[in-house]
Amino acid sequence: MTTRNWSTSPNNQTNCLQEREEKISPNIQWDDLVAAATVLPEFAQDGKDEIEYYLGYLPAQQVTMPFEPFLRALIQQFRSGTLSLDEYNRLSEDHIKLIRNEECKYNSVDDYDATLYYQYERDYLPYGPIARQRIVDILGYEPNLTTSLFAEMYLRKIMSMDIVVMPTDEMISLDFKLIGLVRYRQALKTQGKDAADNWPVLRNDRFCD
Repeated sequence: MTTRNWSTSPNNQTNCLQEREEKISPNIQWDDLVAAATVLPEFAQDGKDEIEYYLGYLPAQQVTMPFEPFLRALIQQFRSGTLSLDEYNRLSEDHIKLIRNEECKYNSVDDYDATLYYQYERDYLPYGPIARQRIVDILGYEPNLTTSLFAEMYLRKIMSMDIVVMPTDEMISLDFKLIGLVRYRQALKTQGKDAADNWPVLRNDRFCD
């Protein structure tokens, strides 16, 4: 894979990945469900589209749901003329950073636990080299294991479940999630958590220029 582009996989692959994650972590709060159903529901799909535009993929519902009502309000204010395009872009990106940070919170420890390194050497071994090579290909460089271990283990598990088709000649939504996990952790390890939390969302990351 020699080039990077923003083409994404068919929606059924994205939906399949979301469904898998929601079964693993069904931590949706009742208040979030109520807000999602009642706050500007006519902008629900527009909000999801914006999240996917900025991140390159749509995280699982339990990650995005608490943040969607405010994003819908921004969309409504922009379309009504209350917000300028520049104001909308700035506010929406800042808000979607919060979603990205929530997605990466389990990857934000200072150092990976020794148990995770043990699992790396033991679990899903047939997929280990393939998963690492895919991450190298989509990044365009070989990351240090201290920044890619979590992403590699996640990809190994996805591969073992055989639920996502991963073509070798294009990037899919899963690839953008992996890039986000690695890029966030690289910023965390080199510049600290504040820098990582404020790192540009993938759409505006210089990495994608």
